[in-house]
Amino acid sequence: MGCTSIFLVALLGLALIFGGTWWLYAKFVNNFTASEPVVVSTETSDAQFASANDKLTGVREAARSHQTVTIEFTADDINALIARHPDFEDMRGKFRAAIADSIFTLEMSVPLRAINWPRIRDRWLNGTARFGLVYHEDNFAFALRSLTANGRDLPLSFMRSFATAFNDRFNESFNKSRRENERSNDFWENVKTVAVIDDKLVLTTKGAATETSPAAEDESEPTPTPATL
Repeated sequence: MGCTSIFLVALLGLALIFGGTWWLYAKFVNNFTASEPVVVSTETSDAQFASANDKLTGVREAARSHQTVTIEFTADDINALIARHPDFEDMRGKFRAAIADSIFTLEMSVPLRAINWPRIRDRWLNGTARFGLVYHEDNFAFALRSLTANGRDLPLSFMRSFATAFNDRFNESFNKSRRENERSNDFWENVKTVAVIDDKLVLTTKGAATETSPAAEDESEPTPTPATL
């Protein structure tokens, strides 16, 4: 009877732990995700779209011809491309950008079906993320500053605990998409850096490959890095 009692107590303890964990998980899902998306509008003028499209075309042509250029995109440029450019159609109605003080702010409403967890795969993330951003050496580095989901702020301690895993997972997905899309891979092969600096997203292409002496490399300009990283 003594062993049976211990077994029952242990079983009850496990049930309480499992039940409590599931309750906390369900509460988290309900608090920070939504059952329906919201429309994130990105309206733009003809003149703004024409300007943004010219910048995008300039970057692509420079990458294709192995020329070195640096082009700055404002938040209005990015929103104009999302609103009208066919290559950004998947983002339309889901994202809107703002940039200030070397921080990229992204308002979003995105499905969570890629996260194959119970209760969450049919939900939506409606919120706003603020982060620093640098792309260098074929990898992105994000420095998340705040995340609001479903009208609630996630604790900074929670975000920092997942920062490294998020960067690793994002880069894994990014590199996988490059392998599967030759056009995308050809473009990114010729991008040197991308960084959020002041109120712009600054992109620099690599240009033609040339041999550089160690002394010349030491005198080259450092990779732009926002103060937030």
